[in-house]
Amino acid sequence: MLKSQKGFTLVELVVVIVLLGILGVTALGRFQDLSGDAQNAANEGIASELSAASSINFAARTLNPANGVAISTAAENCATDPGFVDNLFASGTRPAGYNWAGTGDCTTVASFNCTVDSAGSGTDTPATATILCTP
Repeated sequence: MLKSQKGFTLVELVVVIVLLGILGVTALGRFQDLSGDAQNAANEGIASELSAASSINFAARTLNPANGVAISTAAENCATDPGFVDNLFASGTRPAGYNWAGTGDCTTVASFNCTVDSAGSGTDTPATATILCTP
């Protein structure tokens, strides 16, 4: 009487385990540290919000100079001037935990750039927002 065996041999199981190990090691590098990418995306999101708010502000001031926020002086400073940056955000204040940089002379240019970077994270990339000078 012949007995038929069912199942996997030890060699087959070892080969499958080795292949899963190789796949696991290669995937680990891809998903190991996504915090830098997440912070870069947050920087880009805030810069995009500021750029969009500046465009809306420019349109509002163009239609009626009494509306919106005036951005028209020779010493506009993204870091130290709370008047125009804070007021462009819907909340009325800039998001906390970020460093702001950039200056512009709206008497000689039509726009300038502000950069936003996460405070405390040295691995992220600063993002740039374009600020439109108002009439």
